Amino acid sequence: MIKNLFLNYKGKPTIATKENCTYAEASSIGILYNVDEFNPESIGKLEELLTTDGKEVEKIGFVEKPTDEKFIFHKKDISGTGTIRKANLSKFINRSFDFLISLDTSENINFKYVLALSKATCKVGFETDQYYDLLQLSLKMDESKPKAIANIVRYLKMIH
Repeated sequence: MIKNLFLNYKGKPTIATKENCTYAEASSIGILYNVDEFNPESIGKLEELLTTDGKEVEKIGFVEKPTDEKFIFHKKDISGTGTIRKANLSKFINRSFDFLISLDTSENINFKYVLALSKATCKVGFETDQYYDLLQLSLKMDESKPKAIANIVRYLKMIH
């Protein structure tokens, strides 16, 4: 309970001051995803779509159950006061991606906290009440998650 209150307070975003960036000019893209919602195959296809366009891609996933996997984080990797305990997660948050693709509809407080702290220029994800203030581009979630992921790339390419 106290952790949630603190993370909600500390993770409160300010309206992003966005530099102009187009997909064509973008060189780095981060993918922040919920492993319980989006399977590794879908994330792999997204990564392939982006790298085919010459983008450098880095990804990190969130899981409900603890794991020692390097590019996965869990709520225990964030202290009750909001301190990041995992080096890879801290590095991901502090990286200035041109775009950060957020793939989560569960509205998990720890996922939201990482999204709020991210130094990405432009954050893109699915439209939810919880993430509304955190995203510069929010899209309606399609009935099919693979189709929804493909739509994110399609809309990113439209940014000129």
